[in-house]
Amino acid sequence: MAIDFTYAILKKMRARGFLWFSRRVLYKIVVIPFYFMYSALVFTLGYPVCRLFNLKFLNVTVRAIGHLCIDVDCYLKEGILGLRPDYNTILLASTKNVANAHLLNYWGRYLKIIRSPFICALLRPLSENRHTRYHVYRYSSGIDIKADAHAIQGKYIGEPPLLTVTKDDHERGWALLQEVGVSRDAWFVCVHAREDGHAPDESQVYRNSDIRDYIPAIRSIVDRGGWVIRVGDPTMRPLPEMEHVIDYVHLPIRSDWMDIFLAASCRFFFGCASGLCCVPHVFGKPSVTVNNAPLSCVLPFGPNDIGIPKLVWSTREARYLSFREMFSTPVGNYRYGEAFHRAGLRVVDNMPEDIKEAVTEMLDRVEGKAVYTEYDEELQKRFKSLMNSTHTSYGASSRIGRDFIRKYSSFLD
Repeated sequence: MAIDFTYAILKKMRARGFLWFSRRVLYKIVVIPFYFMYSALVFTLGYPVCRLFNLKFLNVTVRAIGHLCIDVDCYLKEGILGLRPDYNTILLASTKNVANAHLLNYWGRYLKIIRSPFICALLRPLSENRHTRYHVYRYSSGIDIKADAHAIQGKYIGEPPLLTVTKDDHERGWALLQEVGVSRDAWFVCVHAREDGHAPDESQVYRNSDIRDYIPAIRSIVDRGGWVIRVGDPTMRPLPEMEHVIDYVHLPIRSDWMDIFLAASCRFFFGCASGLCCVPHVFGKPSVTVNNAPLSCVLPFGPNDIGIPKLVWSTREARYLSFREMFSTPVGNYRYGEAFHRAGLRVVDNMPEDIKEAVTEMLDRVEGKAVYTEYDEELQKRFKSLMNSTHTSYGASSRIGRDFIRKYSSFLD
């Protein structure tokens, strides 16, 4: 046994190098024990202060813009609805790690935000300890646990959004849009197709989309009199030149504050399974999201939103899995590409025509022209009835795309 263990260590050292091995050993025998001792000291000193001043730290994953939006939004709405005790709240959002620094300016109206990397590092143990934190991970990241975001958002329907664009952001945002050709009386739609350039992670590739599949839908927006502004990051595949379409991600005007202005000022957001689609929601703007995966995350958070999922193909059985099969098995909650691979499954992107139909439905909804039959409502109920409380979309007030669920109604059986 000892010989085998020694051989395994030496093999790993040769494969990865002695320096790598030394750092791993140093981390395990020095850094981790030191952090545990430091955390215990900080908690001992900080816990009485937190009790005295009724303080709670939010353990928000601030490097992910989706969590920075929906987790804070749900926490604040829980308080407004009287679903939790009142606390003096602190959010640690180091400027080195935060997804969008300008969004913090908006949340700063409601809670205390600490941005100093040094102070954030000092206080981090308090945001990790169950006695001094308020656990927000349950809102939108439930995996085999009850996810609460949709329940909270459903109770808040009819109330105004927590955030509105400031006058300063409104004026300078429209000034920049006019510089790139968008007139002040025009309306626009933000478009986002997730790629892996901003946050490369092979386990999350299944959530990506191809912007070229969006082009028929983009043209349908332009045909209805709108502009399309593509948002995201500069690593994305450039869009072909099209009339009334602005590839904002490749323009010098791109910035944190402009990202927020666009998502908060669009007529609606046209996106996919990414955190960016949560930004328009906290500003009260509707979204249509396509290529959503996993299936449990198919429905967006707003009552006027629409979502359609990616389908799942079984390579072993040479067929698509039904919605019922996915929701009744762990497949509906798979969060990593490796899980699909091990199960002999492949996630399949939406067809361009399915994407276009979902966007057309949203165009009709914002214009008050959408028509739904009794059969459509029945399909909505049947789809949602397949979910349980372990699925993130459970209890959602948003809708599965009308034409999509008609087309795949047999997948409900």
